[in-house]
Amino acid sequence: MKRILFDSYGDFIFAALVDESRLVDLIVDKKTGHSITGNVYLGIVKNILPNQFAFIDIGCPKNGFLNIANNSRLRKLRVGQNILVQVRRDPTGDKGASLSCQIDITGRLVILVGNGEKTIGVSHKIKDRKERKRLKSLVRDHVPVGLGVIMRTCSEKKGAGEVVEDLNKLVNIHKHIVGKGVYQSPPALVYQENSLLHDYLGEHIDEVIVGAPSLMALAVQEAERSLHDVPVRMYTDDALSLKSEVERQLNKALEKKIWLDCGGFLIIEQTEACVIVDVNTGRFTGHRNHKKSVLKVNLEAAAEAAAQIRLRNLSGMIIIDFINMESRDDTQRLYHYFSEALSKDRIKTNIIGMTELGLMQLTRRKTRESLSHIIMKECPHCKGAGVIRV
Repeated sequence: MKRILFDSYGDFIFAALVDESRLVDLIVDKKTGHSITGNVYLGIVKNILPNQFAFIDIGCPKNGFLNIANNSRLRKLRVGQNILVQVRRDPTGDKGASLSCQIDITGRLVILVGNGEKTIGVSHKIKDRKERKRLKSLVRDHVPVGLGVIMRTCSEKKGAGEVVEDLNKLVNIHKHIVGKGVYQSPPALVYQENSLLHDYLGEHIDEVIVGAPSLMALAVQEAERSLHDVPVRMYTDDALSLKSEVERQLNKALEKKIWLDCGGFLIIEQTEACVIVDVNTGRFTGHRNHKKSVLKVNLEAAAEAAAQIRLRNLSGMIIIDFINMESRDDTQRLYHYFSEALSKDRIKTNIIGMTELGLMQLTRRKTRESLSHIIMKECPHCKGAGVIRV
């Protein structure tokens, strides 16, 4: 049973995706200064670096940046021009928001893509050729000129009426955005995507449980907008133990050291340049067969690493130092096992491969700040070093 716990945590609101009693995913937003990813703005071009970036004022403290290097249409931009843009990534540190002039709207079953071309794609996770062909045929006559459609994984086996209804809803939203943008005075917010539940569109959710009466109206509003006929209810006694377990797992996701059931452990270090995950055998004595012992620890570490990457919302370059294995077959088994574990993530993750030193390299797309960056602050004593002078 999959449920969303919608509650507050200090100065934050969170939507926790729970499968049975395991915390699978967590989306956290500040009660003030929340995420703007997915929002559409009418901005003003403030500066242009030739063949590189255009800097756009969208009304935020820092100008957003738009990559124009490989887009011939954007080469004609001029300073002072109004432009409709969508936020792809929140502002981070000294950087403004990452922007795109392609307006994409994600629905429950399909994604409407404002790429200027009438294209139809199907999620690569849908493998059956007949099903892929069927899904394309459902929407072929309903895609407006100049827009594209991507059939999401959750559209598999869905009927024509349900799919077309979802598509038409997105087309109307897109028309509203473009139409509204014409009459706004920039910089202006044209469309607000900000919904904690929106990222769970592709999940099958059984219910939403609300922790505080003050959040009930917001939960109902977001569930109606982002989920489909999912019941929303307040916490009752049966959910209190679940809430306690979720909070325990949330605290675990903020720790540097994560113990595995086998006795091994992970050390997770988040730096400015990348994320490092170190796998250790720890207390695991294992089998008499050293080869099997190493494989067991690595497989368990792979599952936990994939879970922690998703839960902590780690992004960019990620390097995992698994315990060295001499067997090529074992390495391949670990690779495929890890790939399968990562495939459950709602955010695109690519495994680059293993280095000669046995380090697994992967990249994960960044949309929001990591969990630790949102709800933790630098220690005033050690200034982030993690140690203090004796």
